Amino acid sequence: MMRKLIKKLLFAFYLLVVTSIVLEIGVRLWGYSERHICDPIYIPFELTQEIPYVHKPNLVNARARGLAIINTDSLGLRSIINGDRRGTRRDNEYRIAIVGDSVTFGEGVIKTEDTFAQVLEDILNQKQNTFRVKVFNFGASAYSVQVMAALLRYRMLDVEPDLVLMSIVPQDFDLSRTPSIDASGYLTDNKMSTLLPKDSSLRPLLRKVHLLYLLRDIIYPRLYNTKKREDILWSGGLPQSYSYIKQFAATAGQHRIAYSIVLLPSQSSFRNVPAQLNQDQISSVDLSPLRAEFTQEQFQASSFDTHPSAQVHRRIAESLGEYILENRLMASQK
Repeated sequence: MMRKLIKKLLFAFYLLVVTSIVLEIGVRLWGYSERHICDPIYIPFELTQEIPYVHKPNLVNARARGLAIINTDSLGLRSIINGDRRGTRRDNEYRIAIVGDSVTFGEGVIKTEDTFAQVLEDILNQKQNTFRVKVFNFGASAYSVQVMAALLRYRMLDVEPDLVLMSIVPQDFDLSRTPSIDASGYLTDNKMSTLLPKDSSLRPLLRKVHLLYLLRDIIYPRLYNTKKREDILWSGGLPQSYSYIKQFAATAGQHRIAYSIVLLPSQSSFRNVPAQLNQDQISSVDLSPLRAEFTQEQFQASSFDTHPSAQVHRRIAESLGEYILENRLMASQK
């Protein structure tokens, strides 16, 4: 009797192993999980806990999420040239510092040249010759508006910007969305860390299993109801985290720096945020209507990645460039 039970258990284990291997091969061939596979590109930010992580400086052809291949400059900002230094500010230089989440960073956009921050720099340099424009991209995956406001105080001011932009999507008002990083430099969800500690030796092995990314995407929404969390966030008509938008604007005002809040096109609605920005007389530009210009297939970076595609980034840059030039934001600073 015991021998039969052992045989059944061994057979069940064998089926589990074989099935897992077949599924792993299937997921790899399908390509679903490729957008999640990345290098350890993050380091902790030491000056304040308000900023849990930044990108490592001087990365060379590192793989970020969304199939992006990136270099970073000496500040850890996504850059065409790795190790690039901001150098001494020139008299005719105009500096723009942009902070945002994975959309601003350009997750899903393979080439840095195609991110809206870089395209914006190119457009502004092409359409006027009074200044040499330099755009600094402080965007990083899953930054919330709280982190963005802190970025202005602790990092963005260091590059002596003439204009600072907070570019956001509706999800950025959810402060719980920002993860932490583990010792290796990977993002790790704080909720999932209760199941597997950040310093666990299993983590490096599990990251190589593509099937787990698919299972996580299936199971996670059921464990943590994102729709319910979104309803709670907007239940009062306006998220409490909207206060960080005011904080960003106030910091820019204190330092006499031109600023604007950029509402990016996304799959979700900003609801009454544009009206509130107008009521509070906070400088802003609403680019969310650009979403209607693209089909779902055109908008997405890939069939598995809902981040904006390179062509959407270009459209964002074109509209943002027009806004900056039409509102004479550059001329007002010199």
